[in-house]
Amino acid sequence: MADNRYFLSTEILATTASLAVGFQRLVVLDSPDREQVGRLVPLEPSSSPLVVGRQVDGLELGDTALSRAHAALEIEDAGWFVRDRGSRNGTFVDGERVDEARLDHGQLIRVGQSLLLYEAFRLDDGLELADEEEPLFGPSVPLQIARGSLKTAAAHTVPVLLLGESGSGKEVAAAYLHARGGRSGPLVPVNCGALPANLIEAELFGAKAGAWTGANTDRVGLFEAADGGTIFLDEIGELPLELQPKLLRVLADGEIRRVGDTKPRHVDVRVVAATNRDLERAVLREQFRGDLLARLSGWRLSLPPLRSRREDILALARRLWTGDTPLRLTADAAEAMVLYGWPYNVRELRQVCAALAIRAGAAPIGLTALPERIQATLFERTGEATPAAVPLALRIRRDRAPGKQDLIDVMDHFGGNVSQVAKFFDKARFQIYRWFDKHDIDPDTWRPEA
Repeated sequence: MADNRYFLSTEILATTASLAVGFQRLVVLDSPDREQVGRLVPLEPSSSPLVVGRQVDGLELGDTALSRAHAALEIEDAGWFVRDRGSRNGTFVDGERVDEARLDHGQLIRVGQSLLLYEAFRLDDGLELADEEEPLFGPSVPLQIARGSLKTAAAHTVPVLLLGESGSGKEVAAAYLHARGGRSGPLVPVNCGALPANLIEAELFGAKAGAWTGANTDRVGLFEAADGGTIFLDEIGELPLELQPKLLRVLADGEIRRVGDTKPRHVDVRVVAATNRDLERAVLREQFRGDLLARLSGWRLSLPPLRSRREDILALARRLWTGDTPLRLTADAAEAMVLYGWPYNVRELRQVCAALAIRAGAAPIGLTALPERIQATLFERTGEATPAAVPLALRIRRDRAPGKQDLIDVMDHFGGNVSQVAKFFDKARFQIYRWFDKHDIDPDTWRPEA
């Protein structure tokens, strides 16, 4: 089992509030008892045993799939255990049925149709936590820590380096930081990995008229465009080595020089950089300047991946939902989404929610409506055979025009690749697009975000 504990670096933690260290709790992630969703239940030695069920003096949930006294959480040998109390539907931990199990931080408990998350923290004393606030949403403790760190950094002009996996929210964190910085200028996002190699210097710093053939007018660079505001340098690890000294100069004295110009210009720009690369390793390999890394690291924050903050998954799915009616998931579908590893983080969750909204109806979304990779998470853990094992050609008719659901399933299978969908149906691409129009399906739903 993957270790989901939170490892919190003190270099990113603010020190303006105090918080007791070492606590455990349950979070009600999902339940037919909607009033209980989001409830936080502290776990203390005095509360042991905490009984969960339909009619208990403990955690009582209005869930008809629960037994009267379904399961209990009890402390033993300085650890918390969950024990089934002879329930008719069983107790599950991370998808596996158990009679008794010692709990680790971040594990998912299913009782009846309700999902409970067990969390155990040891946090530094003096840690500031910040509640949910636009645009950096998520109720989990790691996100509260990140928001607290960003709020503290926002009051200063020190450069900020955001670290984290692809899709973990680095651009959103930069927007949150800018919004709280009180700067009058704009937020200018720059993807360093997407800039043309031969134009990147002019894009960042501008160019003087006559700097090259066809350059008839002065060109304002992105740093000048961000004057008085914030520039967000995403994928900073992709910045060419020969340009890094020029960025270092901006950080050191706020000066830029347009291509072809001899006169430096002063800019007042807050620099926020982000990367999913190991920049320390890049320095050792002489692929990134150590002095630039030191300048960028005035304030460093690592954003946790979605899989290590399970509390956020369903909450974010509800917030990202674009359907006409509120998001409704069966217990199996909700459990699978929480157990899935989300390798592309919030970006992937957004795309899954957009695809689900296409097929959403009055009934709750079931397990088989989810992409096969997410279905497999629950099927593998429960030891059942997954429908994904059945070849696509045996599940989808190809001798007639597909219905909406079949077309969505084939798009899911091929990851939105229209050419492969056309090949599967032995049709021209334009015919696939005609079917999209007929069923009101937007193929861009499967397009990864930049």
